[in-house]
Amino acid sequence: MIEKYIVLQHKRKKYACKNKHCEGTMVTAPTPVEPIEKGLAGPNLLAEIVVDKYADHLPWYRLQRRFQRQGIEVNRATLWHWTYRSALLLGPLVEAMHAQQEKSTHMFSDETTIPTLWAQIPENKGKQAKTNYFWVYTSYLNDKKTKPIVVYRYTEGRGSEYPKEYLKNFTGFMQVDAYSGYNPLFGPIWDEKEKKYVSWCREVGCWAHARRYFMDALKSNPESMAKEILVLIGKLYLYEAKSKEEQLNFDGIKAKRQEFSKPILKEIEDWLVARQPLVAPKSTLGKAITYALNNWSALCVYIEDGRLEIDNLRSERNMKGVAVGRKNYLFVASHRGGETAAILYSLVETCRQNGVEPRAYLADVLQRVSTHPNARIDELLPYNWTPPVKTQITSEEVPRAA
Repeated sequence: MIEKYIVLQHKRKKYACKNKHCEGTMVTAPTPVEPIEKGLAGPNLLAEIVVDKYADHLPWYRLQRRFQRQGIEVNRATLWHWTYRSALLLGPLVEAMHAQQEKSTHMFSDETTIPTLWAQIPENKGKQAKTNYFWVYTSYLNDKKTKPIVVYRYTEGRGSEYPKEYLKNFTGFMQVDAYSGYNPLFGPIWDEKEKKYVSWCREVGCWAHARRYFMDALKSNPESMAKEILVLIGKLYLYEAKSKEEQLNFDGIKAKRQEFSKPILKEIEDWLVARQPLVAPKSTLGKAITYALNNWSALCVYIEDGRLEIDNLRSERNMKGVAVGRKNYLFVASHRGGETAAILYSLVETCRQNGVEPRAYLADVLQRVSTHPNARIDELLPYNWTPPVKTQITSEEVPRAA
């Protein structure tokens, strides 16, 4: 947190022409560009609040107390207003990230709940919170899997219409956890122009989820035959780890999977088919076998391309920040609050994964975004951003202006 807050006073000089033909015309120096017009908060202070809230997961009352310890009284409503106005400025950056995601060939996705206390319904204020959702969409800027892009979306529900809307221009590999809400993306869709059924996205399954169900079966019964399948799944992950250790390129990873993982997958499939008639369908092990067989095609797709991953844990990791924040601040107050959080989570998490210090990034971008040419908006995205000298953070940095 900023150790010292500074109030900046801008003195604007006025100039008058002495020429009698000017008729007393006066000119005042222009006001410096600020993130919030006529607002008290400068870009550094706004960046600090956003990072405290969405990177360090502090609820408003804790932020308020931190200011009070500095002898500054700031209302929580004011803190929220500053954050909301910051999100309005930064929203176009997230939309630009979304546009670049649509051009990628591989996407990860997951969703989680977020309680909304006041869902735009005045009579619901103060009553039981409504369950809404955060979705996360993760991809890379290019096929070399560099410059990760993470975008969050806040929605009122969990229906398939939300990923369909977000991914309407995306065609490629979609790695998910077999939630049925994604199914319309993978099913045959009638193409009126081509007069045939086409596939929207190619589903890639998640072996971490499949393994998790067998782990549950083993926990409930230590003598369960689930341990046999867990050993085989462990071999799949072992080959993935070796590929990383050997720093293989994508072609090398694919070749290794075809040579070593493909026979293991056949062995797993044979085991599942042979054991399914011997197990009660509604038992923990029976459900694990059913999950694996129902999603078998998707679980085997990853061996076809070295760019693909064996599981969807990347998306789950991207939800950790939301989960920690939800535990601390419990809910968002309204749909507008959820949308604000989604924008700021997107930028903070993308900064983190690209090794960009989020406070320095936000302080610089909030100062520049309102006057930056829209045609060059990509320059301000976290993975393209070049920090100016004045915003670089060092251990010996002097206190900055609020």
